[in-house]
Order: sequence, then structure tokens, then C-alpha cells
Amino acid sequence: MRASAVLLALPSLALAFTIPSSGSLFHSKRSDSWGGSVSLGPSKSTIVNAVTTLIPGTAPAMQNGELFLWPGMSNGTGDLVQTTLESWPDNSWCGATAGQWCVRASVFGGFGQLDGSASAVSGTDHVRIEYNLESDGETWTQTVTNALTGAALSSYYHKSGPFMRGWGTGTECDSSCTGTIAAQQYLDTVITLASADATFGNTISSAGGATYSGLSSSSGGKVWKIATIDVPAM
Repeated sequence: MRASAVLLALPSLALAFTIPSSGSLFHSKRSDSWGGSVSLGPSKSTIVNAVTTLIPGTAPAMQNGELFLWPGMSNGTGDLVQTTLESWPDNSWCGATAGQWCVRASVFGGFGQLDGSASAVSGTDHVRIEYNLESDGETWTQTVTNALTGAALSSYYHKSGPFMRGWGTGTECDSSCTGTIAAQQYLDTVITLASADATFGNTISSAGGATYSGLSSSSGGKVWKIATIDVPAM
């Protein structure tokens, strides 16, 4: 969710995600349009690390509004940890050309939107996005790299607290945007919990034609993996 969207007022144990999924824990207070999504949560435990690799597909050559792709996590404070791939009417601010995305680590909360540095990525790039809870139990570090070359793309850290209980993908279309024109794929998503939750996998849901495969767990339900998530074009 970028600065154009409104912060959700949530109960202390709710999540601030904005992924529309029937029967899921996610909801929105605004009538933006959305593409497909896959989500997990809430967990009986809390998330301490989440990593995925996103192949975004080609961005629209022309953009009428704002289009964002992101995997996100949230907690009862309202902070939304979300590295975003972005398509704006003019993406030259990050060095992107037609058909490319701008990517930057980001967190959204009552303070607004806080961002790391940005880079341009192409539709076939493998964008590795990792969220890690540091040893202080409060600070989340986002690290974004090119999974094929190891090149650094963005990073950011912010004290958002330890209570992340859900993870999900978002395809967010604001201001009557031009929607995605190509499918997205998330590879090798791994979510590590602070303690085992054997039922976490039962919370998975999908919407908007998105599909997933290869859901598995290890360490008694402490580590969860989704081999692939496929999100169709809008």
C-alpha cells in the first residue's frame, strides 16, 4: 500500500493487510482494484523471517495511475512491511524505461510511507525479497537483491515490532491504473516462525485466479514453504 492509500484502523490483534480474499483475515477500507493474491495467516506463532523471489512480468508501457506488486506482512501496530514493485505514469525517477518496474523496500504505517533506495528491474528479473526480524525483537530489515546476479536493489530497516502473524501477496491498482499485462510468479517462498504452528498451512487462501503449489512444512511446523505462486494478469 503506497502513500495514496489510507491506513487501516485495526484492533490490536488484527492485521493491516489489504488483500481481498473471501474468508481470509485481510480487508480494505478503500475501493482500489486488486489482482490475484495468495495469503497465509494468522499464525498462532509469529513470523521471524520471510523470503520470496518475484518474477514480475513486463510492466505496462503506459500507466494511467499507480500499480504496485508486493509481498507484505503486518501486525497489530498497523505497520505493513512491504517491498513494492511500482509502475507510475513516469518511472524515470528510479531509472526505469518503458516496461520496467521501480523496486524499493518500504514500510507503511501511521507515519505514512517510508522507503529505501529504488532500482529499475525488468519483467524477467528474479527479485529476491527478504524480511528478517533482528535480534532486538523489534527491527525488521528488508533486503532486496537480484537473485540471479546478487546485485543489491534496495534495503530498509524499521522498528515495526515482533507480532507479524500473516504473509500475503498484493497486486494493487490505484487511481484507475493500467493493470498488469503479464503474469507474476513467486518462487521458493519460505516463512519461518518463532515457534512451531502445525496448523499455519490451513490458513492459506487465494483470490483473483491466483494459484499456489508445493505447500510444505518442516521442523514440526516452524518452517513453511510454498514452491510457486502464480498470479495471472489483471
